[in-house]
Amino acid sequence: MRSDFELRPSFVIQISSFDIPLFIRRKEASTAMTTTALPLLRDFGDRFSPIVVKELRQGLRTRFFTAALLLFHALIILLLASVLLDAPVQTVNGIFWGIAGLMLLVVLPLRAFNELNAESSDGTLDMLTLTSIPSFRILSGKWVALFSQSLLVAGSLLPYMVARYFFGGVEILREVAALIVLVLASGIITAALLAFSSQKSVLLRIALAVGVGFAATPLGLFTAFLVVSNEGDSLIREFLTLAAWEKWSLCGGIVALACYIIWFFLALGASRIAPPSENQSTRKRMIVLAAHATLTLIGWLLGWFGNEAEYAMWAFIPLVPLTMLAAMDVLTEDPPLYPTAVAVLAGKGRAGSLLGRILHPGWPSGVPYSAILVVMTLSILVGVIMRSSFSRWDDFTLFMLLLQLAVFPPVLISLNRSNRFANWWVVQVSMIAAGMLLAVFCEGMGARDLGGVGALAPVTTLFAAEIVGYSSRDGVLQIGCVCALLWTLAAFVRAFLNFPTYTALENEARQLNPPRHDAAE
Repeated sequence: MRSDFELRPSFVIQISSFDIPLFIRRKEASTAMTTTALPLLRDFGDRFSPIVVKELRQGLRTRFFTAALLLFHALIILLLASVLLDAPVQTVNGIFWGIAGLMLLVVLPLRAFNELNAESSDGTLDMLTLTSIPSFRILSGKWVALFSQSLLVAGSLLPYMVARYFFGGVEILREVAALIVLVLASGIITAALLAFSSQKSVLLRIALAVGVGFAATPLGLFTAFLVVSNEGDSLIREFLTLAAWEKWSLCGGIVALACYIIWFFLALGASRIAPPSENQSTRKRMIVLAAHATLTLIGWLLGWFGNEAEYAMWAFIPLVPLTMLAAMDVLTEDPPLYPTAVAVLAGKGRAGSLLGRILHPGWPSGVPYSAILVVMTLSILVGVIMRSSFSRWDDFTLFMLLLQLAVFPPVLISLNRSNRFANWWVVQVSMIAAGMLLAVFCEGMGARDLGGVGALAPVTTLFAAEIVGYSSRDGVLQIGCVCALLWTLAAFVRAFLNFPTYTALENEARQLNPPRHDAAE
């Protein structure tokens, strides 16, 4: 007995020194497998942009987003429950898309209304700039974070769309097309409000937000047409009858145009918050010029080789507002103050200097640059007129010419000297108000012939043509076009008088960075 008692401890020591019991090994193996299968949880990976991570963390944790999401789903659930109480399915479908459109087109994009201004007021925008993060990356990171929340809400609509499909009265293809339109429109509106949030004036931002909402109204009406109107089925059937390349071209063109508009607004906002020593304009102008040249070429091809000349309107109609936006952007840029802003083209010799007169940052180079865009846009309409009867397009052509040339008068009128961007919009709104007052005065006094005074400016000419009546409309439009061309010529003269500023900065840039062959000699 004693020997057994004495051998047992040594046996345990020997086992513990050279081997492990089977159940211990199994336990450690299962622990290792658990550790491997369940790594440490992290909300975002290292590959994500720090701006995206920062904005998503702040956005998803706000009470506004949480409350809006909960209220949104509560309303949708109550709405679908009303179908069980014999509510009309067509009415439920209309209310469903009304709530979805309100959420995606109004509530979520409005979060960008004060984004950049709040960052600037709190001083965090300067801190982000000091981290060497480019201005465009800051804007794109904020937009991705905001748009990701819109995608989250749009994705949460899919189960309700399937449930409504089983209730009846729903075509799933129309529903998917409407959801895609809402998502693209939400991305564009968010980018626009984010770009305009760089302005300090609350009234200006409210006016711009109203303008963005007015411009996005056709997208909302098109969505309602798809899901509510019975003609939406015929539109889908016509789309399905197209050839495969026509379907892909149409869908790809719409998506590409939406992506370009989003990029343009982000680039516009980035140029407003960038330091004055940075050149955020040259690359942006080159991309805009390439995009407009592509649309112009598409318009020419559709106008000359399509079955009807009116097919060119598919390129002309979106190009008109895009040209006005691009012109507004370049005509409201402050002239450069440092040679680093023109150094990119200054080192290219005389050819670079000539290109710089349309690609350098600042409104003086923006005048000829805008004129090039206007000529490209109107050339599509000229091609349509050459192929069809001019009598069908005379009034429309003069209206479009006035609308395009209306971008130049704010260069010559200074109502807000401290902010060129605000000055451009204030001048345009003032001219619209002057045209409306002229119309009211002429109607009240019964003096329609007095409306011809409005032909002195492009915007007021559009009101004057309606005041004087049909008989005198052509004459007023022609006089207005002549006056608009004089405004444009005066803008060119003022721009040319400011070109010596570019010459001086280019000389400084060449002295700071001499050509390589000079350095070798």
